[in-house]
Amino acid sequence: MTDLIGGMRAMLRGRVLLPVMLGAVLSGCASLLPTGDTPTTLYGLQAPAEVPLVADRPGWQLIVEEPLAERALDTDRIAIYSGPHALQYFPQARWTDRAPRLVQDLIVETFENAGLQMSATRQTVGVKANVALISDLRDFEARVTAPAAEGSTVMPTVMIRLSTKLVSLDKRRVIDARTFTARGTAASDSVADVVAAMNVAAATVVSDIVVWAAAASATFAPVAD
Repeated sequence: MTDLIGGMRAMLRGRVLLPVMLGAVLSGCASLLPTGDTPTTLYGLQAPAEVPLVADRPGWQLIVEEPLAERALDTDRIAIYSGPHALQYFPQARWTDRAPRLVQDLIVETFENAGLQMSATRQTVGVKANVALISDLRDFEARVTAPAAEGSTVMPTVMIRLSTKLVSLDKRRVIDARTFTARGTAASDSVADVVAAMNVAAATVVSDIVVWAAAASATFAPVAD
């Protein structure tokens, strides 16, 4: 049985290979737990190659700040809830980076893939930024529940939730705020299939964020002080 986590620090990222199966059933609560003793494998997520066309603000620079996250999600370990309050991690499997940094990179890369006239960057060094994307990573994990009947199989679900604010750096005002959520179901209880489901959910979230941020920037009219 893997260690139960009540709040530990690290972050998320990775690429799919080498599945590790969820098979153990917790005695008492009958929850599925990840098991396995294979070498550690790194898993990564891919930014969507295409984004729906949207009007943006030509020449504007957007700073994408690293999302804040609670300590349990601020890790490169792949998180999985085996109950309402029982957070664990897949053994021998990690993301290629901490979760907040992974999400930040996905957003920036998606902006680059979108072909917009406004650009996005991670840092303000040498850049006169107009707006900043500030966010909180609320969910970035898989979830499993106990089977309804003995011998039945329950596929893990995944959830990504990001609460965001678009801030005018010139006026120090919030242009808009929105929470983006995506869920999915893994094809099996292997790590590879869980990561594949996370990849689909992440692509949905970051694509929606880029479209929203570009549109909100295009319609923003600064208010005089």
